[in-house]
Amino acid sequence: MKKLTVVLLLLAGLAFVGAKPASAQSFLSLNFGTITDSSFSFDPFFWTAGATLDIYLGPHLSLSPEATMVVHNFEFGSFILAPAVLLNVEFASLFFGGGISKWFLLGSDIPGSPSADFSLKLNAGFKGDNLRLAAYMFTPFDNLFNSTAVGVSLGFYF
Repeated sequence: MKKLTVVLLLLAGLAFVGAKPASAQSFLSLNFGTITDSSFSFDPFFWTAGATLDIYLGPHLSLSPEATMVVHNFEFGSFILAPAVLLNVEFASLFFGGGISKWFLLGSDIPGSPSADFSLKLNAGFKGDNLRLAAYMFTPFDNLFNSTAVGVSLGFYF
């Protein structure tokens, strides 16, 4: 719980420093990708689909709530819903940041599925005019950087 409190305070501090609400803009992207554990075995195979809303708080800072659906193979009987809130720093077309995520298993248990605990999400990537390419990592707070899930996504802005 202490780690979660520290992360929340850091994110709130960064948002306060870079906040410019009078000129805030936002952009929605739809994302598709894949996720695996840190062994990169892709066994079992999980693919992702989701949406990210980038809300600009300043010239280099954005708050990005997102919702991602994680599906095992192409079986829709059960899936994982993974909402997250990230604070990203941007320079030119590159971005990096982190935030908090909580995974919810909807349906029956999925073999090899990641932990459903609160986790830290770190991400980095590239933003073009209509394109968003991101690499990311999830790691549970109670087992920080020892149990990770890594993924990539390609998104399109609207």
